[in-house]
Amino acid sequence: MNFEYRPELKPLKVYFVNPLAPASQLAIVKIMSGLVFGNEQSIDMTLVVYSNEIKSAEAFGLEIESCAFSCTNSIKVSSDLPSNPNYFGMEASDEEFDALYLTIKVALSLKWAMNKGSTLETHKEAQLQDNEPNLKIVEQNQPNPVFMTDGLVATDIIKTLSKNIPHNILFYPTPLTAIAKSVLSDYLDIPCKVINNIFVWAANDKVFHIEVQKPLIIDDSIEAKSDCDWDMVGKDLLKTFDLDSTQLSASWLKKDFIEKVASSASKNPYGSIHRAVEFTKSLKDIWHTRNHNDGNKVCRNIGCISDGSLGTIKGYPYVLPIVFQNGLWTVNDIFLDTHLKQEIKRMNNTVKECHDKLTLHCKKFLQESVDYFNAEDNSGTTFS
Repeated sequence: MNFEYRPELKPLKVYFVNPLAPASQLAIVKIMSGLVFGNEQSIDMTLVVYSNEIKSAEAFGLEIESCAFSCTNSIKVSSDLPSNPNYFGMEASDEEFDALYLTIKVALSLKWAMNKGSTLETHKEAQLQDNEPNLKIVEQNQPNPVFMTDGLVATDIIKTLSKNIPHNILFYPTPLTAIAKSVLSDYLDIPCKVINNIFVWAANDKVFHIEVQKPLIIDDSIEAKSDCDWDMVGKDLLKTFDLDSTQLSASWLKKDFIEKVASSASKNPYGSIHRAVEFTKSLKDIWHTRNHNDGNKVCRNIGCISDGSLGTIKGYPYVLPIVFQNGLWTVNDIFLDTHLKQEIKRMNNTVKECHDKLTLHCKKFLQESVDYFNAEDNSGTTFS
């Protein structure tokens, strides 16, 4: 008889902030059903909510447990946050105020532990700099966590306001890849699945650059001489589109195509389902390369904190074509030419301007909120 034994995996701790949002609930269902971390990986899920949302979160947790998902090990509800701090006079809506306040609260509570491989002098210096005498030391071989947010703003806030969070563990999904394929699909009247790989470099959903891998259609064959001056589409295939070379050319892709994508992105065409799908697909790709050191590469357009590659500003958020391998990531330098370098310079200006505005807004927001609680909140709750 052949007995195959697989060791039981240690439960994975997942903290989900704002789990009652529709997109969050869909993402949690995917996680607990094994579509992200695998069917054999058990999950200890913690739902982080405001104190006045605990009952709703507990009801949601019970509903997830009743589904008997294969990955469910435990579900807990946690909150050290005050009741929703909505009050009149704010320019933002209640929903935007809640989201910003919650993100800032989480960011201010994050502190990065010292690695056990660090020297005692380095540890003492960090304690003095952070005014944190109880700064924890972790094992040197302990894997880093992954922070996945739903967008650029939350990622920038966490990186800016948290204590020493490394740049290489913060990520957020982007809709631009799907929007670009959708635009090409509509323009050429073809299925999205036959379109070749899309590469995205972006400061946000308004300032970005997109390239399509050659050939544009995966199964297309390019002749030595083509009516298309840029050899992206074969002669025979171009005829089936009923388009001439001016309607599908390098200049069209660099200008008109990107304008169409920007127009579609400005309408925010995707709701909770799309956000949940992009969130979980990105998280799955990151986890796969961390959990399987098989040397396989996973390429994905994803938001991250830049390491300074390609002339981007180190420590600022961008969407970049990232290559994940063995738990590490690097920026893909494909299509790096003079035009792309100029586009990145344009993005740098936007990234710097948006970051400065966001930082100023958060400081003002934080001060107004503190003043409000000092005057109105008798619960004794303060900011972390």
